[in-house]
Amino acid sequence: MIKKNHTVLALCATSFLIITACAPATGVAKPTAPAEKRDTETTADKKASNFEQWLAALKKEALDRGIRREVLQEALEGVQPTPAVIKPRHRQAEFSLSKAEYVQRLASERRFRDGMKKMAQHRALLRKVSGVYGVPEGYLLALWAIESDFGQGGGRHPVIEALVTQAWQSQRQEFFRKQLLAALTILDKEEMRSDELRGSWAGAMGQFQFIPTTYLDYAVDFNHDGHRNIWTDVEDALASAASYLARAGWRKNLGWGWRTEIPGDFDLSLAGLDRKKRLRDWRRLGLPQESGAGNLKTSLILPDGPEGQAFLVTDNLRVLMRWNRSLAFALAVGHLADRFEDALRTAAAQNSVAE
Repeated sequence: MIKKNHTVLALCATSFLIITACAPATGVAKPTAPAEKRDTETTADKKASNFEQWLAALKKEALDRGIRREVLQEALEGVQPTPAVIKPRHRQAEFSLSKAEYVQRLASERRFRDGMKKMAQHRALLRKVSGVYGVPEGYLLALWAIESDFGQGGGRHPVIEALVTQAWQSQRQEFFRKQLLAALTILDKEEMRSDELRGSWAGAMGQFQFIPTTYLDYAVDFNHDGHRNIWTDVEDALASAASYLARAGWRKNLGWGWRTEIPGDFDLSLAGLDRKKRLRDWRRLGLPQESGAGNLKTSLILPDGPEGQAFLVTDNLRVLMRWNRSLAFALAVGHLADRFEDALRTAAAQNSVAE
């Protein structure tokens, strides 16, 4: 009997295939989790752990910058990445439409009609802001229309949550980390709650879609109520937009540019934003005669190539491109602003006749 038991024990010790058969009858062997499931859980745990470490480092940096601990607690407690706000660049309209199509979409007839109503509603304020900053009313209306449909759009996402996601996992992590720290600074300085800070998937905020660093640098308290409110205060919003353009180099009494025609034998290598010529020189090269100082320097651009429209543009177009680096965006603002400026001139002429 003793020999038989030793034989069974030896077999159990040397064979993994029958180890469960050698277990006591009252015990049940636990199934082993599939390797794929274990790997998935491990990966998820690692990601969560890495995010918590990243968030802790962010909080430390924010504290080192002087942002109050209670502000960080309120804004970042329980925050998690929201992958839905990661928007592929190729899905944005400016990357999928021709420049002419994009301009037509942004500078739409509906936005012009809505802008005319806003012009009538805020005429005195627009005139006052324009007088202080030297930026024409039509450009403020155009930017207001295109950026947020006059305050109707651009506030879908909690800014802190969106920027946490972008800073954690987007392709521009350093840029969005900078914006996130700026947004936390806004909460601290303006004594706002994080749920009041709403904007786009990229953290652009308010009626003119300022990113947080732009807000800190250019937003103004135009009505002197102690807050720079670009979300619900039209006075601060319009003045902040004008402040940005003025400090970006806007030149008074100068438009953005105009459409022109190029002759068939024109040297296309002369086109480009990086090239400038005086108007008199463009005339010598065969471009149509335009009113204006002959020494005004402009650039010839062909947004949709040689077969598309051609424009002579001033440095004010470059200012619009500092607002948004997209050439198509700047052209849309310019086109819509021209319509508003024409309407203002027409109204002024009619008032002059009536008087």
